[in-house]
Amino acid sequence: MQLFKPEPDEAIEPPQSGRAVAVVVSVNLWRGFDYLWPDELGDPAVGQRVRVPFGKGNRKRLAFVTHCDRRLGKRKLKAVAEVIDRQVQFTDGLWKLGEWISRYYLSPPGMTLAAMIPSAVGRHAARSETVAFLQSVPADWPGSLGGRQKRVLDELFEAKKQGVEPLALESLLHHSGASRDTIKRLRQRDLIRLESRPVRLADLPDAATAAPFDMNEDQQQVFDAMKPKLQADEFSCTLLYGVTGSGKTEVYIRAILDVIAAGRQALVMVPEIALATHTLQRLVQRLPRVAVLHSGLTDVQRAHHYRQIHEGHADVIVGPRSAVFAPAGRLGLIVVDEEHESSYKQDTAPRYHGRDVAIKRASIENIPILLGSATPSLESYHNARQGRYDLLRLDSRVRGLSMPTLQIVNLRKDIQPGRIELIGKTLTNRIAATIDRGEQIILLMNRRGYASCVFCPSCDWRFSCDHCTRLMVFHQATQLAMCHYCQHTSPLPGRCPACGKKLLYFGYGIQRIESELARKFPAVRLARMDSDTMTSPKQFQKVFDAFSAGELDLLLGTQMVAKGLDFPRVSLVGVISADTALMIPDFRSAERTFQLIEQVAGRAGRADLPGYVVVQTVNEDEPAIQFAKSHDYEGFAEYELPTRKQTNLPPFSRVIRFISRHEKLDRAEQGAELLAGRLAASFASVATMFGPQPAGVKKIRNQFRFQVLLIFSRPGAVQHILADRMEELCKDCPSEIIADVDPIMLM
Repeated sequence: MQLFKPEPDEAIEPPQSGRAVAVVVSVNLWRGFDYLWPDELGDPAVGQRVRVPFGKGNRKRLAFVTHCDRRLGKRKLKAVAEVIDRQVQFTDGLWKLGEWISRYYLSPPGMTLAAMIPSAVGRHAARSETVAFLQSVPADWPGSLGGRQKRVLDELFEAKKQGVEPLALESLLHHSGASRDTIKRLRQRDLIRLESRPVRLADLPDAATAAPFDMNEDQQQVFDAMKPKLQADEFSCTLLYGVTGSGKTEVYIRAILDVIAAGRQALVMVPEIALATHTLQRLVQRLPRVAVLHSGLTDVQRAHHYRQIHEGHADVIVGPRSAVFAPAGRLGLIVVDEEHESSYKQDTAPRYHGRDVAIKRASIENIPILLGSATPSLESYHNARQGRYDLLRLDSRVRGLSMPTLQIVNLRKDIQPGRIELIGKTLTNRIAATIDRGEQIILLMNRRGYASCVFCPSCDWRFSCDHCTRLMVFHQATQLAMCHYCQHTSPLPGRCPACGKKLLYFGYGIQRIESELARKFPAVRLARMDSDTMTSPKQFQKVFDAFSAGELDLLLGTQMVAKGLDFPRVSLVGVISADTALMIPDFRSAERTFQLIEQVAGRAGRADLPGYVVVQTVNEDEPAIQFAKSHDYEGFAEYELPTRKQTNLPPFSRVIRFISRHEKLDRAEQGAELLAGRLAASFASVATMFGPQPAGVKKIRNQFRFQVLLIFSRPGAVQHILADRMEELCKDCPSEIIADVDPIMLM
């Protein structure tokens, strides 16, 4: 069945001059449309990006040519308005991948293809960019500033503190959610200054240093097992399960060098921009011509690296999930590091999983793919146990180093009664001793903000988002409350709006931990790393460099500090609250808890200093926490998998989640009921259906949400029917319908 198929021809008078092509438009529609291709546009080609007049208003929309041989006849067609690409950006493999993504993830083809090519590609190269400087200090910021204005100033203030000012205006707008009008107003008030500066983009460096050491016996055995796969022109999928500090990255590098020597390219996927920055630094030293693709780049930088890859100048590509679409024409290996990470899942259309798309791309390209993790996803581990993936292991740390000692602390018993503290006496004493020894510390607090709840103790009023059914989180730096679902900000009321009494801050976030550390350890040199303080890769790199150089004693961060970082002087890791993930009502919460503890614990004791980990919790008997205490991944998997099998949940089944959303509650519910009826009529024999029912978060961004779940046994068992019927299923629905295949969370 062909996916990118046009609608049937229609004979309409009078005839036109030119040729007809079929396109798919980047809108929420599945069918294709025929357009006139004027002779002056040259010859059309499948895969070209164009702009076409679409809809009643003839608004110019991005579209992709899918057929060039449509019969024009006597039809009256709208004409293609503009050709964006003279040279098609898609390789044959990427085009096939786009077809598969659209069908498997039930995403409209035009929107799928649009997500695969950065919008900056194909534009004329800019010669300059606008950058922003902070012209004021927080004490001088007017109290009348709006939420987005404060966020812009706070972003610039953090950048200035970290020594990476100025920030590119494009990145500042993207991260703060502000508009150009917001920037204009701040500039008029002399709070910020804008400058234009030339863009200088260097060629990819050719130099690469030799390996500083030989691989140990375990690493050599893994590499020897991989080597035949690297030389065979066929698909293979290998899961490399290696404990933290076992030297997985060195195996990646040796495999990549082998591929480069054969004249091929390698793609290395990482889950976070922070890791892309850190991993890039390590790979650039050892590998030639490394290009990077991630959302932290400006349009100019992204287009430059994309062109280097497309033209074959890059030997290695590094980036998070969207890097899976890199236009590498000589691809010989894909590496997915930290393959278990949920950030590989895209939360907007197309809702693909970067790891699974990478596996499909490797299959299409007939090349090997290597998945690496110290805590593999249960899906990947199950596939390896079933023989679908090959399994390789690194069971010991390099140089015979021991795993860190992990202590579980019941926080209720470890804090002084009557005091509001988030760092108990055990962790406090360990921090003090580590600082005295001149060693370094990483602390994990997987919650942004200062207080997770602002409430009135007199009448129990709670400060909730006006647009979502979620509590607002207070952020101390901006003195604003923010919804972490829709990013809406609001000043705090002076008194309870319901009864006029005093409000209290309850709960904890990373900003509150930072304040407590400053109070307990005023001389400690500390950096905070979360999405509120990190706007650009330069900021990540600045903190990494300072920590590596010993200029910082303590790195406090959200989950981005739990992955892939390698600092030899870190001897203590603290988990402020191991219960954050457990509190999320989702079947993967125990798995996430185990992974997060084990991953962040692995940052300690990676060199000559012994490692120690303190995990604070109020659920010390939770199995996930107890298995993490002994670094027993396989024990946890053997405990968790039977429960998943008994309840028919992944990896023993597949799930498609449909969300019906609308600004009116009744229409969202009606849409879900209509869809559920149609699904029940078609899939009762092949899938189990749950719902319609309210979604875990019933309202986000002023839209009410209901969900319908389809659970079935085999991947693709339902999609091959659904893909051809999506428009029919959603026809006349009073609400918007969203399909999420293989959802990571059910909130």
